[in-house]
Amino acid sequence: MIICRYIPFLIIAIGFSTSASPAAAMDDPLRCASDIITLGDTMYEVRAACGQPFSTQIVGETKKYRILKKKRYRIESTAYLSEWIYESDDGIYVLTFEGSRVVEKEFIFQ
Repeated sequence: MIICRYIPFLIIAIGFSTSASPAAAMDDPLRCASDIITLGDTMYEVRAACGQPFSTQIVGETKKYRILKKKRYRIESTAYLSEWIYESDDGIYVLTFEGSRVVEKEFIFQ
């Protein structure tokens, strides 16, 4: 039973490879003081908890249309996509806002 002897080492190796993946890093919470930033938080809440971001920029926009008979009828609303960047000791947090709400969080290791 040579295979049984190596199974614990294989399980440990798989555990280390999945814990260091970039996808796992994206789930890390952004903590500012005692607050945790979550999806759906507003720009006001983020700025009140974390302070002024290192960088802000508008990266695009989204438009919602009213559809009638399979054709775009008119623009219902337009929302800008903006990114706020916060630096920490471990890396960089990038928050993406649609309008004024957080829709995506990303952590980049340094």
